Amino acid sequence: MKIYDSILQAVGNTPMVRLNRVTRGIKANILVKCEYLNPSGSIKDRIALRMIEEAEKAGKLKEGGIVTESSTGNTATALSFVCAAKGYKSIMHMPKGWVTEDRLKILKAYGAEVIEVSVGEEIEKELAGKSIHGGVVEIMPRIKALEMERNNPNAWWARQALNPDNVNAHRDTTGKEIIEQTDGKIDVFIAAVGTGGTLLGVAEALKELNPSIKIYGVEPEGISLLKMGPEIRKYMKKYGIPGVEGLIISEIEKRGIVDEVVFVKDNDAIEMAHRLCEEEGLFCGMSSGANVHLALQIAQEYGNGKNIVTVLPDNRFRYFAAEHFIT
Repeated sequence: MKIYDSILQAVGNTPMVRLNRVTRGIKANILVKCEYLNPSGSIKDRIALRMIEEAEKAGKLKEGGIVTESSTGNTATALSFVCAAKGYKSIMHMPKGWVTEDRLKILKAYGAEVIEVSVGEEIEKELAGKSIHGGVVEIMPRIKALEMERNNPNAWWARQALNPDNVNAHRDTTGKEIIEQTDGKIDVFIAAVGTGGTLLGVAEALKELNPSIKIYGVEPEGISLLKMGPEIRKYMKKYGIPGVEGLIISEIEKRGIVDEVVFVKDNDAIEMAHRLCEEEGLFCGMSSGANVHLALQIAQEYGNGKNIVTVLPDNRFRYFAAEHFIT
């Protein structure tokens, strides 16, 4: 018999699938890693488990502890899932008005306490009507998470945007699995940027294998965190305090490990997500659509036998209330 002692043992080892119908007329292979099949429904299960277990080893998280984070969705869900399996309390600080009802329901199903935090009148006024990256509206919630950690000896803030275990989880698991599943035959890797953990972690593993592998980052058009405008950087700097500003993104910029960052329109991401479900049976979300949309464009430059690899980060359930490509 092969019986898991915990659902946490089901994290990772997701299948790699070759696309067939949406790739008609394309000679290169487009291979998608189905990260939405992780237990809580997203790739973030990998980092949630790694960050929490490393915090346990370091003595930062003990029995009866509280895990907190600032998130617009997937990381909060993944952390709450791991907390439920391990017996910790999860308290998620989320930007008020920026989290859909379906995501809130999923969180509460895992027993999480959700504290909605105003993103700040100044930010709301200045950025009203503009496309905004999740990392921007999470500034105030991050400050609240930091305050909770400082004021409660049982609380530990996961710090997804700057925790090195976010990157390490993907280097040691996602990247390693991709290499094993393709026998190391990879020409291009594509991933949505988000906090940068997937992109940097997998890139580290692949570049060590073969420095010539091309790495592409994907961001929503007009909502780039790597290339965001001066008005957004102003708020990141103004409200940033130690432990709040994103470090992984800065590391990606500094190291130049990503060959190119490409913007994908919201409608293109949504359309491809629908096609993946209807034509390939892949029940994935909008960032998956964005990744594959770019993969199709890039694959036209490559011939037979070339492998374009990307990930399908989360499932469709969390997009029923609103369909948008937001990282």
